[in-house]
Amino acid sequence: MKTELIFIFVTVFGLLCSYLLVLSFINRPSTFLPRFDFKNGVRRSADWLGPTSLYRKTAPGLKSVKNNTFASAIAQMDPKTCSYAPNSNIQLASSKTDFRLGDTISVEIQLFDAYKRRKNKGGDNVRVWMSETSKDARAAGVVTDNKDGTYTGTLKALWTGSPKIEAAIASRKENVDIFYRVYHDYYTLRNLSAMFESDGVQEETLCLPIPNIRSFENVCNLSAENYGLPLYCGKPSHRKLLCHDFTGLRVPNKQPSLFTPHEAKFFEGHLLHQKLPTSVAIKVTSEQDTVPLPSVPCNKTPLRKSWEASTPVGFFYKNSWKSLTCKNTIPVDSNIYKECLKNRRIWIHGDSTSRSWFNTLTERLGLTLVTEAWHHSKWHKPAVTMDTLRNITLLFVPHEYPFYHGHTFSKLAYNRATHAYLDDLPNNSRDIFLIHLYLHLNPFPPEVFRTHIKRIAQSVKSLVARAPGVKVAIRGTHAFKGRGEIGFLDDCWMFVYDTIQREEFKGLENNVLFLNNIDLTVATENDDQHPNSLAVDSLINHFLGSVCEG
Repeated sequence: MKTELIFIFVTVFGLLCSYLLVLSFINRPSTFLPRFDFKNGVRRSADWLGPTSLYRKTAPGLKSVKNNTFASAIAQMDPKTCSYAPNSNIQLASSKTDFRLGDTISVEIQLFDAYKRRKNKGGDNVRVWMSETSKDARAAGVVTDNKDGTYTGTLKALWTGSPKIEAAIASRKENVDIFYRVYHDYYTLRNLSAMFESDGVQEETLCLPIPNIRSFENVCNLSAENYGLPLYCGKPSHRKLLCHDFTGLRVPNKQPSLFTPHEAKFFEGHLLHQKLPTSVAIKVTSEQDTVPLPSVPCNKTPLRKSWEASTPVGFFYKNSWKSLTCKNTIPVDSNIYKECLKNRRIWIHGDSTSRSWFNTLTERLGLTLVTEAWHHSKWHKPAVTMDTLRNITLLFVPHEYPFYHGHTFSKLAYNRATHAYLDDLPNNSRDIFLIHLYLHLNPFPPEVFRTHIKRIAQSVKSLVARAPGVKVAIRGTHAFKGRGEIGFLDDCWMFVYDTIQREEFKGLENNVLFLNNIDLTVATENDDQHPNSLAVDSLINHFLGSVCEG
């Protein structure tokens, strides 16, 4: 009996060690971080004067704007004086309707308000694209704000046929103005809260990436636990609760309205992501079906070109993505992908849109889940799938806070910072690391996104210098619509974030692959915040065609 018990103990212990070994991929503590000093974790909220810049205004300047012109201007604004798509129009810049393959096409978009009055100022976010249903062809265009209520759309004739050109008002400047009014008062459009508990006492407080939190004189500095990235939560009022009694974060069950009833009128569903009722029909002729495509393989193309490519970076034809920067020579074949990824780890970092990539790659590669079984589809914990025969490991790792898990409290350990993973990779690593930040940063001013991207860029710079076998890629922002909720402008920060990524990764273009997701999602008129399957599959194919050799 004693021998049997020893055998059972050894067997269970061995299984536990194997499980912990897998978890070590994702839970390994970072060695470079300082120990969190809770004695210094409290500071007076009033000591902090606010962000150095919001919408190019200084903190003192914002205070005066809020108290006078800015807030009162919004209160007096009539929503019907904003740009209104049903009254706006699009037309060709010239009388020419017939084009040759490769020609540049210009359209003029004139915006009107709900009173059918011409707009004479710019600032709205306008999109333009072309499509032809019979050929399953689509492409994005570029829009220039003329600052006078008109916008110029520029597109390229990429296939022969009879495409139509359409436009939409993705977001209006007045809505963004309201965002900045809310940012000044609350610094967020969506609340995040922390739980503190000890000896049966519990208290929930609000959290922000800044230590200035309304209704809290003192705050707990949890930045060290967020791997050096700013995270502050209100200090509990109960005398038995201290900062080190923090246990988790969540989205509060009830989100208070941060907008006035008048401001809420600007977010009515029919006013968001408005598609213009008119379109432009053209004819494109040539002896060829499409413009000439590149001949240089994507895996032989300098990474810099992925950053330098301008819209359109590609187009859909017969529902197949045609890159204009390189030729994807890697067939969509699971056996070829398995051979390419043999003896490698692939890190899929980010949010639920990254989870879609993780699920798709797991299915394509026939990998087996080796970590905790998923209890629901909206899984926000780290996960690992493997092919032990070929030694392929795929890891899904959610990014650091701010991150909106849901209404149940989640541990900070589930959201290890991107730079912590990068810094832990050994010098001889051959890992492939895909980075993505976007949706969970949207409720905050763009400066919060910049703080995170800047820190990631620092670690990437160090990593590519010391570990030449590593491949790093960034999946950019994407277009989406359809939330139709007060306080949401869908993808209004899409181009802003795109610019920030390019600025912070300047100098690393030869070392990092940039995956432009804007053109794919604008062209496909992507609706949900999670890109459609055509865009996901197409970008995954392009990604693998770029990182796989041979």
